[in-house]
Amino acid sequence: MPINYLNLYVFAIFGAFAASVAGIVICYTGISDTSYLAYRGMELTTYYLDKNRHDLYFNGLVYSITFGFAFLLLLAVIMIPSPDQLQKRLAATSFAGASGAPGLPVAQETTVAETDSAEDEAPIEIELEPDIESFEMEEEESALSGGVEEDDSDVVYGSGRITDQSHRAFILSSPDSAVKFLLRKELDGRPLKSSQDEIYEGWQKRGLSRGKLRKHFLKIMEWDSVPELEVNEIFNQVKAKAFEINHA
Repeated sequence: MPINYLNLYVFAIFGAFAASVAGIVICYTGISDTSYLAYRGMELTTYYLDKNRHDLYFNGLVYSITFGFAFLLLLAVIMIPSPDQLQKRLAATSFAGASGAPGLPVAQETTVAETDSAEDEAPIEIELEPDIESFEMEEEESALSGGVEEDDSDVVYGSGRITDQSHRAFILSSPDSAVKFLLRKELDGRPLKSSQDEIYEGWQKRGLSRGKLRKHFLKIMEWDSVPELEVNEIFNQVKAKAFEINHA
């Protein structure tokens, strides 16, 4: 049975807080039961009914207050995010890089190229439709060029214009990179690293398109649409299919 660490963390917080309060209440009550105050002339004097128990409760009260104060400091350290954590949270939202948040550092990294299709500018949308117009333009370009593809059209190792056929070859040769480029996530579901964003931006400038890549994904996998599964599960299915096609 998997452990829910969030519930365990919340339980530990409330447990430590309840233990601190209970210790303070018990020790304070014990001090009141083992001593009393009385005026002796003009002075207020403490009389002890049981000096040993009084000292024990007094020390317990000091320890409980110290523990409660230390617990509050520890909780503050855990709850207050660091600048790096703030930057990661900003990068994980659709408002990453926005200039409307005063006082927070804004990443200087460039995002997806503005010249690409509309689905490349928006947050990840698995249900995006293929860019039909770009497919027709690609087919027309291929027809005008006589169907001759450049040797450097490979997505990963080439430096020339990425063709429609290179999109399919990219899926079969590098299914992990293809899945991450399409879904804009790591295989474990986390946001992409900034270094990978720079690489993907270079591929997009050479002609790599999420719309075209999605078209080939659906055709290779024989899907009607990209299933709503974990990124790692989608990658495992694509990897198995690519292995089957490459060794057919």
